[in-house]
Amino acid sequence: MGLKTLRWAPDVWVVRGEAYDSNATLFLREGEVLMVDALGSRADAEALRAWIAGELRARVRRVVCTHGFSDHLAGLRVFPEAEAWAHARFEETFRQERFRSDEEAGFFRAPNRCLDAVEFLEWGRYMLELFPNPGHTPGTLNVDVPALDVLFSADIAVGNMAYVAYGEPADLDASLARAQARGRTWVIQGHGGVVSASTLASARHYLRALEAAVREARGVPERVRAIALGGCLPEGVEGSDFEAFFHGRNLEEVLSRRLWSEG
Repeated sequence: MGLKTLRWAPDVWVVRGEAYDSNATLFLREGEVLMVDALGSRADAEALRAWIAGELRARVRRVVCTHGFSDHLAGLRVFPEAEAWAHARFEETFRQERFRSDEEAGFFRAPNRCLDAVEFLEWGRYMLELFPNPGHTPGTLNVDVPALDVLFSADIAVGNMAYVAYGEPADLDASLARAQARGRTWVIQGHGGVVSASTLASARHYLRALEAAVREARGVPERVRAIALGGCLPEGVEGSDFEAFFHGRNLEEVLSRRLWSEG
C-alpha cells in the first residue's frame, strides 16, 4: 500500500505510514521541511525520506515530537541531520513504553531542544504554538496552528476513544478539555490523518461511559472484559478495529490497576 499523502494546504502535507497508520505532517518552506511526528517503522520513514527528496525536492530540517512513544519516532534515525524538539520528559516517556518491537526500541534519539513551557515556532507563513498537555503521557506536547484551524493532539484521543494505560483518567480528561478549549475545527492525532475535533468530545464521553460501566461491573473480571466499545462511544459513533484493540487494552488496564473499583 505504501504511504498515504494528503495535501492539506499548498505548503502542508499530511502523510500516513503503513505501520499503525501513524502520521507525519510536513510544513514546507523554501526547500526545507518542519515535520510534526515521524511515523512508526523504519520502512515508512525511509519511504518518506525518498518521497520528500523526490516529490518535494526538500530536506527535513526540524522534527517536533508530540510525545516519546516509538510508533511516532522512526524518522528520528532516518533524518539524523534534522533538529529534534520534544518535551523535557520525552526520554522518560520513551522508557515507560511497555509495548514495542525490537526495531522500535532503536528509534530513540535525544532531542536537540527540550520544552517544558509554551513556545512559539515560526515556519514559513505559519506560527505554531507548542504547549505541554500532559495526560496520556507526562511528556505530551500539543501543537496549535491557528492559520490552518488545526490542533495536533498527539494520542490524547485515539480516534473517538481515550487510552488509559499510561496516565490517570482524570488527567487524561483534563488534557482533552485543554485541547477542546483551543476551539479548532480539525485535529491531527497520532494516527489516522486529519479528523474532526469532535473526536475530543467523543473521547471524553468514552472515559465517562467506561467509568460508569466499570463501576456497574464492580470489578468482576469477566464483567469488565465484557464491556463493549460501542457502549462507551457517543450515540451514532461507530467504533473501528483500531479503537477496539485499544479498548481491549483499556479493560485489562482497568483490572490490573483496579481503576474505579471502589464501587
